[in-house]
Amino acid sequence: MAYSKRIPPIKIFLNVEEFNKLVDVLNTMSTCNEEKLEKKSIKLKDKLLRYSVPITNENEEQMVDIRFYNNEITDLFYILFFGIENMIDVETNYFEVLLKVREKIKEEKIENE
Repeated sequence: MAYSKRIPPIKIFLNVEEFNKLVDVLNTMSTCNEEKLEKKSIKLKDKLLRYSVPITNENEEQMVDIRFYNNEITDLFYILFFGIENMIDVETNYFEVLLKVREKIKEEKIENE
């Protein structure tokens, strides 16, 4: 059987500061009390430090090229949302805004038919 090289489909470029923040959040979450979250954080942090590629773009800025699989992005979102849960006080119910926008789109679609 031939070797198949599978490259993660999601490509993200971060500057050095953004990369450091992301790894720091993962490092912080790797010591949380929830075992599942802790394991995913450790795994993603290790992946970022092992497989991320430092590059210099055309403007001579240092960047980091990171590749993710779909399930890793899902895990990352879960970790980030869990990590900021107590940091942000949401004042607007954006779900209600979403419902209103969707209703408006639906009405416009009916009017245009």
